[in-house]
Amino acid sequence: MSAIDFISQKLSWLPKPIARFFENKMKAVPAVQEMINKENDKIAASLEKSLKPYAGKFEKYGSLPKEGLEKEKVMALIQEMIDMESSRWRDGYVSGGIYHGAQEHIDFLNKVYALNSQSNPLHADIFPSNSKYESEIVAMVASFMGQGKTTDGSNIVGCVSSGGTESILLAMKTYRDRARAEKGITEPEMILPNSAHVAFDKAAHYFGIKQIKIEVKDDFTVDVEAVKKAITKNTIIIVGSAPCFPHGVIDDIPTLSEIAFEQGIGFHTDACLGGFIVPFAEKLGYDVPVVDFRLRGVTSISIDTHKYGYAAKGTSVVLYRNEKIRHYQYFTATEWPGGLYFSPTLAGSRNGGLSAACWATLLTMGEEGYLRATKAILEAAKYVKETVKAEIPDLQIMGNPLWVLAIKSDALNIYEVLDFMSHKGWSLNGLHKPSCFHLAFTLRQTLPGVPERFVSDLKEAVAFVKTNPGKEDGMAPIYGMAATLPFRGLVSDILKKYMDIIYKV
Repeated sequence: MSAIDFISQKLSWLPKPIARFFENKMKAVPAVQEMINKENDKIAASLEKSLKPYAGKFEKYGSLPKEGLEKEKVMALIQEMIDMESSRWRDGYVSGGIYHGAQEHIDFLNKVYALNSQSNPLHADIFPSNSKYESEIVAMVASFMGQGKTTDGSNIVGCVSSGGTESILLAMKTYRDRARAEKGITEPEMILPNSAHVAFDKAAHYFGIKQIKIEVKDDFTVDVEAVKKAITKNTIIIVGSAPCFPHGVIDDIPTLSEIAFEQGIGFHTDACLGGFIVPFAEKLGYDVPVVDFRLRGVTSISIDTHKYGYAAKGTSVVLYRNEKIRHYQYFTATEWPGGLYFSPTLAGSRNGGLSAACWATLLTMGEEGYLRATKAILEAAKYVKETVKAEIPDLQIMGNPLWVLAIKSDALNIYEVLDFMSHKGWSLNGLHKPSCFHLAFTLRQTLPGVPERFVSDLKEAVAFVKTNPGKEDGMAPIYGMAATLPFRGLVSDILKKYMDIIYKV
C-alpha cells in the first residue's frame, strides 16, 4: 500500500484542522516528503499520457526555428490536431465545453473574428466599433435579466469580461471596495453555498475576502436559514447560484436576495451557467424561479455569453443594478507619467474580435433562436433524467436539475462507472463531496440518437462495474483519492503537478 493510499484509507476520518496539523508535520520529515514525491511522480506520469498524446507524433518546438516555417506547414499541423480532437465533441460525447458546435455557426464566428482581430477595446478612440459591440452586448443581456422590470426603476449596467471567472472576480472586487468606502469594512466576508463556483474561492484568495461557506440541503440547494445566521457586520455579499455547476440546481434566489436587501448587503446571482437558459425556460413555461433584477435584492449577476449564449470562447458579462455600484469595479490612474489610464475590467489590452463575435452571435440567434435551443436542451435532458430514474436503479439523479444532471450511486463506485464511460468515448465531469459525475447538456446532446446513446452506454457501464468491482484504472483512483484524502495540501500538490505537465514541452 502506498503512503497516499494509507493516508486516504486509514486517516480519512480526521477533522480538517487536525489533518492540516499532521500534514505539515509529516511534510517536514525529509523521508516522508521523499515518499510523497515518488507517489506524486507516479501519478504525474499517468496523467502525462492523457495530457500529451502528441508526444512523439509531432515535432517539438522548444525554441524559435532558425528560419520561419512555411505557413502551409503550420496550417497543416494545426488542421491535423483539430481533426484529431473534434470528433468527440462534434458527436456529442463532451459534457459542456462546446455549446453550439454547428460548422456553419463556427465558420460565421471565425469570419467575424478575422475582420476584427486587430482591434482592441482599450483604444476606443481608434476602434469605436468595439464600444458599439460591448455596450450593445451588455444592453441585450440586461434586456432579458430584468431591465425595465425592476420595482425601483434601476437602469441595469455592466461590462464585458473574458469569461465567468473574471466576471465573478470583478463582482467580488467591486463589493470589497464598496464596503471599504461606504462602511469602512476592512475584514470583508462573503456568504456562499459550498456548491458555488470555485471562482469565488479564487476571488477570496486574490482580494483578501473571508469565505463563510454554507452547506447545501438534501435537495442540493443552499440552507437559507443557515445563511441568515451567518451574517455579521463584516458581510459584504451573499451569493446564490442559478444553477450551481456541480449539481445543476438553482438556489432559492428570491428568498436569499430578500434577506440581503433587508440587511443592506449586496446579493450576487451567479448565472454564468444558466443566464441564457433560465430566462428562456421561464418564457417556455418551465417551473423556474426568478433570479434576476426583478428581485429588489439582486445587485449583480454574472452571465457567460460563451456558454449557452453560443459566442466564441472568451466573453462573459457582469451586470450591476446601477452605475454607482459599477464604479467600484473600475480602475483609474491619474498620476502615471504615461498619461491618464483607465480600465473597466482586469485586462488592459483585449482582442476586439471576441466582442465582435459575441455581438454577432446575439444578433443572429435572436430571442427565437435562444428559445428553440433552450427547449431542445431541456427536452434532451428530461429524457435522460426520466430514463435513468426508471431504468437504472443503481444510479441516482442528484436534486431536481433541468439540464445539468449529476449522477451518483449508493451501490457502486461511481468513479468506476465514470471510467467505463470514458473508455466509451464520453468526456464527463468527475465531481466529489459527494462522489458523482455530471453531464451538462448542450446543443451537441440534442443531436439525433445522442441521449439514447448516453443512456445505453450508462447501462453498459453499470453492468460492467457490477460484475467487475474494484477494476480501477484511468482517473478513477485519482478521483477516489481526491474525495477521501484528508490532507488537502497533498491534493493541491497533485493539481500543481497537473498544471506543470500542461506547460511541459
